[in-house]
Amino acid sequence: MAIERIWLTGFMGTGKSRIARPLAAALDWTPLDIDTMIEREAGDSIAHIFKEGGEGAFRALEAQVVDNVSRMPHVVIATGGGTVLSQANRDLMHRDAFVVCLDAQPETISRRIMESDDHVSERPLLAGGDPLSRITELKRDREPLYQQADLTITTDDLTPDEITHRILLAYRERTALAGSAP
Repeated sequence: MAIERIWLTGFMGTGKSRIARPLAAALDWTPLDIDTMIEREAGDSIAHIFKEGGEGAFRALEAQVVDNVSRMPHVVIATGGGTVLSQANRDLMHRDAFVVCLDAQPETISRRIMESDDHVSERPLLAGGDPLSRITELKRDREPLYQQADLTITTDDLTPDEITHRILLAYRERTALAGSAP
């Protein structure tokens, strides 16, 4: 079995989009970002998709993009934090692929979101109320789904280079065991 894709899962703010680029460069693969692809497909922002069509409309677009990406070889895919909510998405992600969950404490996630260009107002699932409480609640609810990954890395105290290196080592070990090392 050839491993042709690496999927980066985990809650928002754990580093998926940030890690996809250097990881793909190290493998001479293509980095992809599910949220960016959804926005391109819809011709609109995720916040606006949620506002106009609700989470259901967003998840339907997400499922289409995941299905398309699941057929592409030699890609590193940064998923949205909720991509794992769909069993169909999880099944596609585990087909001929290596799934990595990036994890972080809710306080770290909250700080990263506050420091990023994407403010809480642009994160529809965090709108209204206390963002830290919402992060803690959503993350707890999704934890069993994130745990289905082949590898989990806690990113709180790691640099992007350290995270990339750990993923590369685990990926190379997995491909060597599968007899398909690049």
